[in-house]
Amino acid sequence: MQKGINLKQLRLVVAAAAVAALCISASALAAPYSPPGESPSTTASPTATVLIKGSAHEKLRFVAPKTVVAGEDLKIENTTNAREIGPHTFSLVAKSEIPKTKKDRQLCFTKGHICKAIASWHGVKGNGPPTINPVEVGAVGWDTLGSLTEKGDSWFTGSKPHASFEQPVSAETAAGPTTIYFICAIHPWMHGSIEVLPGS
Repeated sequence: MQKGINLKQLRLVVAAAAVAALCISASALAAPYSPPGESPSTTASPTATVLIKGSAHEKLRFVAPKTVVAGEDLKIENTTNAREIGPHTFSLVAKSEIPKTKKDRQLCFTKGHICKAIASWHGVKGNGPPTINPVEVGAVGWDTLGSLTEKGDSWFTGSKPHASFEQPVSAETAAGPTTIYFICAIHPWMHGSIEVLPGS
């Protein structure tokens, strides 16, 4: 008949169990947290975001980062109330196309001006709705600045609250940093720029 384990063997078993428990705890602490049902992944860099802000009582404006790295995502997020002040566009345009005077802004949605051109990029006929959204030109992502004669990349927010659109910045940076310029065709005093830095 086999004898039971002695006191020395019992101590070794308990010690081995304690070491195993510590190893399991340490590996659990070292592993990145992931929600149930999802596998762990490396932490992604935060997405650069352009906010569309304002109201009937506060100036409508873009709040944009100063820089973004080529290849990273750029998200456009509408925080305004479309029922109160209407929808917007985030439209890439050549710097020279941005209206500079009050008169230019008043005429922006007439023939021969950039806001009217942006409407045509979106397939607008007369007072009809946009039929193309987003407008994608060139490489996939934010890269093409439009003009009166050439389409540019553009997104129309529509009327849903908290609408957003995200895609990578694909502007060419092989020769060094470049700048993308953007405007809202519906509110042409809303415009801005972001410097695109070369990726690693």
